[in-house]
Amino acid sequence: MADQNIEGEVVREIHLKISPQYATIVVVPKADEVNDANFPRNLHNAAELFLRVGMVENAAKLKTCVDGMITTYKENPDGKSGMRLGRACACWSCGYCGLPKNYQEGKSKKGPPGPCNHCGEPDQVNWLKVTTQQGKKGSEIPWIELAPLTEEEEKKKKPLAS
Repeated sequence: MADQNIEGEVVREIHLKISPQYATIVVVPKADEVNDANFPRNLHNAAELFLRVGMVENAAKLKTCVDGMITTYKENPDGKSGMRLGRACACWSCGYCGLPKNYQEGKSKKGPPGPCNHCGEPDQVNWLKVTTQQGKKGSEIPWIELAPLTEEEEKKKKPLAS
């Protein structure tokens, strides 16, 4: 029975390597989630949860976002050229992790998280706390990501792509 294909069923094999480093990025629970034993406490748990419930695209999106942030830190950015720093959020609707849609330098630290910068989800999001090591002793560092291109930069880029 396992080898039978059900009509319309799509079978695919996916390999997502989720680094243990994801466990250093804490998912901050909202007030009503604090005592929930099933709440993912970090992004490693979140990726596992997405995969366990079949939300593969969300796990892949989470991986893309987190790997981008980790790679940016590894490349030792100068902090000036095309980067945005701040407090990130995780979206449970699409898997996006990064700065929220209402991002403005230093203005999104208080209040509720979100909305999601990818899908616009306003409620199913949580703040993230990026730490330098797993556990309570790690120091917090800001999320870092590439800044989106301005309209002028986008126009300059389009002729090159053709």
